[in-house]
Amino acid sequence: MKLIGIDLDGTLLNSQQKISKKNVEVLGEISEKCFPFICSGREVEDIKNILKENKLSIPAIGLNGAVGYDYEKKLFEFYFNHSSVKKISSLTSKFPTKIYTNNGSYESNEYKARLKEIFSEIGNEFSIDELNYELEYEKSIQSTSYNNINDIFDIDGVKVYKFFVFIPNRKMKSKIKKELESIHGITVTESSEVNLEIVPYNVSKGLVYSHLEKIYGLKNVTKFAIGDSLNDLSLFEMSDFSFAMGNGHQTIKNMATYVISSNDEDGVAEALKAISAM
Repeated sequence: MKLIGIDLDGTLLNSQQKISKKNVEVLGEISEKCFPFICSGREVEDIKNILKENKLSIPAIGLNGAVGYDYEKKLFEFYFNHSSVKKISSLTSKFPTKIYTNNGSYESNEYKARLKEIFSEIGNEFSIDELNYELEYEKSIQSTSYNNINDIFDIDGVKVYKFFVFIPNRKMKSKIKKELESIHGITVTESSEVNLEIVPYNVSKGLVYSHLEKIYGLKNVTKFAIGDSLNDLSLFEMSDFSFAMGNGHQTIKNMATYVISSNDEDGVAEALKAISAM
């Protein structure tokens, strides 16, 4: 069985945040010996809606591997304990932050305004494209504003899956990352040079392979990865063969088995055809 992990943003989605007709066509035609799944930093509901819009029925794994669904069936979930959430929040509270939970996503007060403000204050080493990407991405996301982490704790039965923190300064980001890594029970990764993504210690895109192998009883598995950014590193590390998008981060390209066309040139379709032929 060919188990294929496919990233979403910058990979399956093009620059217009759409799945191209060609990519949809090839995904729909993939052989019975292939088991594709989406593995993204996005919320599962967001992924499911995108798949439904394109009439694609494959498992949706969200929040860097914290939550997995097949249609409406929950496959697995992993979340922080409250102590870890408080420690993370205390270190990141001065930066624009999004918190993803089983009750939807939450964003620190005046989130979009703070993105612009903090980029103006400390982000001079980066291109304005980094800020514009975040602002464009936000147009498709609906989040509830919060003032204090206790606002979220007050929600009955809340489970926190992931933190996303915007830190457009290499020195500051490195310092915060080091401090976060001293907290027991968490994993710190990133999807670009201006953010940190924080998940429970037992969460990574790469671990999704073993979750799905166990849940579906898959045998004689060959693992494939298709991605573009730094939060795809574990997916690539755990795969047997990996395909980096032409628009991908150089680190990802350097470790990939193959470098393919960009997300605006049907790179995923190209990779899937190659995988089917292997």
